[in-house]
Amino acid sequence: MSDNLEDYFTLEMAYNILLKEYQISSLQEIPYDTYQRLAITIGNLKAKEYDIFENKIVQKIIENLSIISNLLLQTRIEKIMIGNINSNLEIGYSKMTDEEKFIIDGEIQSKRNKKEITTLISNGQSKILEKIIGRIKQKKLIIMFIKPMEQFVGVDMYKYGPFKVGDVANLPFENALSLVNNKIASEITPIFD
Repeated sequence: MSDNLEDYFTLEMAYNILLKEYQISSLQEIPYDTYQRLAITIGNLKAKEYDIFENKIVQKIIENLSIISNLLLQTRIEKIMIGNINSNLEIGYSKMTDEEKFIIDGEIQSKRNKKEITTLISNGQSKILEKIIGRIKQKKLIIMFIKPMEQFVGVDMYKYGPFKVGDVANLPFENALSLVNNKIASEITPIFD
């Protein structure tokens, strides 16, 4: 937790950034640490003890800061994506926060993948297409079992299990996704240090 007042955002400061972003159609320059400061503010508000009356006020402030941060991120990502469609992925990268770049990176990679696949199909390059498909079949997902599971054969033809509640496994993506969707396991998302 931070005790430096410069790390904090007031509700008014956050609202003014959001309002400016809404009022102007182009992507606005915002402090590079906007989302970090919002997270620090919310984290510090949640960490403190309050009396009953103060707690109601603080919960409303936290709720409003969360709404503002979500709207700000959503608005900016929409502007970035619309700009990328119109200008071939070159919209104000320097105006993006690192959090926005993290989100957009996946979108850009997805567009590249789509273009690569359509080009390979159009050029009749089935062998290269086959190699790409092989990569996705090798993708794995880490899951934790929330229900017991008998031994099974994965899409990669290897045997997995049996599993008890609480067991963790790194399984082929297709199998893991099926287990998560059927509420037999939950995905373990990586924690970034």
